[in-house]
Amino acid sequence: MKKRLSRLNYRFLVREMNSQKEKGIITNQQIDDMMTYYEEGLGLNFIKVLATVGSILIGLGFLSFIASNWEHMSKLLKIITILTSLGVSMLSSYKLEKNYSKTAESLLYLSSLIFGAGLFLMEQIFNFSGDYNQAFLLWTIGVLIMSLLFKNTILILFAHVLAMIYMFSSFNENIIVSSIFLIIAFYGANKYFSFSKIIIFFTTIFSLNFLLYLLTYFNLESTYISLIFFAIGLGMYYLKHNLNLDTIKLIGVMIVGVSGFALTFEGNWNQLFYINRPDVFAVVVGISLIVYLLSLVRNRQIVPLLFVCALILRYYFDTMYDFMPKSLFFILGGLILLGFGYYIEGLRNNQGGE
Repeated sequence: MKKRLSRLNYRFLVREMNSQKEKGIITNQQIDDMMTYYEEGLGLNFIKVLATVGSILIGLGFLSFIASNWEHMSKLLKIITILTSLGVSMLSSYKLEKNYSKTAESLLYLSSLIFGAGLFLMEQIFNFSGDYNQAFLLWTIGVLIMSLLFKNTILILFAHVLAMIYMFSSFNENIIVSSIFLIIAFYGANKYFSFSKIIIFFTTIFSLNFLLYLLTYFNLESTYISLIFFAIGLGMYYLKHNLNLDTIKLIGVMIVGVSGFALTFEGNWNQLFYINRPDVFAVVVGISLIVYLLSLVRNRQIVPLLFVCALILRYYFDTMYDFMPKSLFFILGGLILLGFGYYIEGLRNNQGGE
């Protein structure tokens, strides 16, 4: 079975092969033999985009119709309307799958939207407590099941987004059991999707958000939370394993940058009674963090450089805003950003040329 590459990666591979052929390293026959294992992806499919936008418009029209006639519909008619719409959408997707796969996929997305809207409408019909968090949980589970049944990457990513909305809207409630269930389900789904990089990325982010929720739920000081995440980020970056190492390392750098950035503020260290000079401590942490991130930049990594830029701008705003003419302040800030942009572009060009 051929491995499908994105159009950009496929054409890059072809150029590299031809370059090696011109240097006499490989022959035409070897290129042909190697390229039999790859095929070019379709890129952005116009039909899929068109059908997806059409499905979204249908979903919005459905919601608009329901909203405008809701008060005039009986309880039974409301339920029948919701179930019929969901059934028609799902059945249409199933029937069209063989000959019109792009349209069928778009109808599947429409079904997930109707399912979610139906959950919220059902809450109104039966006068539930008005706690919409549970609706988001059920919506997440429903979309997750649909993604597994149809092996659809977009749907499982959407399930992750819904799960994060559920968690963020429930930070003051006990959702430990349901969140652990979702994490287990997501990691199980990752195996089903052959540990796709983007799905692993979203699952790891959701798991880290659960840890943040857990630490916040038990009222741990924000300084300790930042330190814990900083340590986790370092662990994710340096520990070796076989689960999409590059993706996990990227997340690790991001966590180090975000948590380290939080630790550069004096207010965080004020929370700890045993820190005598929180202002000095914050500055030392900030300088140390910049030095560390610059050491990662030496390995031609762009993400650490973005955090270095953010830190420099943070200190620039803190120290210069009240002491410089505003016009000069903004001009200098703009020059700093342009300088970083120039350096990052050069870094990316060098990476592309290797």
